Amino acid sequence: MALGLELSRYVADHPTSSDRDDSRQELGSLHNRAATLRQAVDKLLSALPPDAGINLHSLRRHLNWIDRRLEENAPSLCVQDPIDIVRSDIPGVLKQFDKWYASQSGLDQDLSARLKPFIESGQLDAAVRAAWPIFKTRMVDRFGISEAVDGHKLVVAIFGPNGATAGRLPDEKREGYLNLFKGLYALSRNPLSHNDIRPNPAEAEAALLLISTTLTKVEKLPAEKRPSKEGAGVTS
Repeated sequence: MALGLELSRYVADHPTSSDRDDSRQELGSLHNRAATLRQAVDKLLSALPPDAGINLHSLRRHLNWIDRRLEENAPSLCVQDPIDIVRSDIPGVLKQFDKWYASQSGLDQDLSARLKPFIESGQLDAAVRAAWPIFKTRMVDRFGISEAVDGHKLVVAIFGPNGATAGRLPDEKREGYLNLFKGLYALSRNPLSHNDIRPNPAEAEAALLLISTTLTKVEKLPAEKRPSKEGAGVTS
């Protein structure tokens, strides 16, 4: 933005070519600004993972155009380029990075996307309240569990000895999930469902992380013929 403002000021102060004849000092300052911009961009790009596949064509084109026009002593022809870098190119690079980062995460992307508005606005209680019905619906659909089953019974229907994940998860892991989600329902889901309280941020973050990673891992389990809804998640 500093380079864009300085370019605009230069063009306004030197509307004709004759006005620019004795402006070497100002041109030198523009060159320095452009070099600083390129260094800052290079520093940013060096922090990005090389395998992220980020398209840098527009960003590099604008940087090269600035350098070229300044070398030609024609600043008026690159006034817009720094603005485009700030408004479009850098946000575009960061958006691509965010997409790549999300693809590398072990978190459930659908859940993350649906909870993002709550989290960004600081409504952690709303995020946790919304996460549990999503978890239930996804598990009901995944394993054919009765929609009438909820709470402790739902956890048992998923992770109990005769639950939907029996034979799909090793017993030690299945029992770990069973005990974990019994505790989460008691400590996270039930208090927020029945009381107007604000959760501890660290506890809310931990609960959301566990729900998200569990959805990702459980839905990657080997597919089997779904039991009927009446089976309440008990495999045949």
